[in-house]
Amino acid sequence: MANKDVTEYLVAKVKAEGLLDGYKRARKPNPPKQSDDTFLKAGYRILEETGALPREIELKKAIADQYEKLNTVETEEEREEEFRKLAELQMVLGVEQDARRKFYTD
Repeated sequence: MANKDVTEYLVAKVKAEGLLDGYKRARKPNPPKQSDDTFLKAGYRILEETGALPREIELKKAIADQYEKLNTVETEEEREEEFRKLAELQMVLGVEQDARRKFYTD
């Protein structure tokens, strides 16, 4: 019997016996691997301490700040101006992300 067949047989058997009915993680995805996130966080922390943050991270922070500014604007003219700035930041971020993806895939 192939491994796939054995696995399917065992899963069907467990389901038929009702052993998975009270399982707390049923129908939930696996949590992300912490090692990947930990390494990325450490890398970004080192980059930040040396003052060498990637442009994308700076743009994401600027976009978050721009959203906060939008919440404090009172007049319609100021709101339109802040939306223009936000759209420009988002466009620049998108262009830089596309350029990075193209650079690393070619």
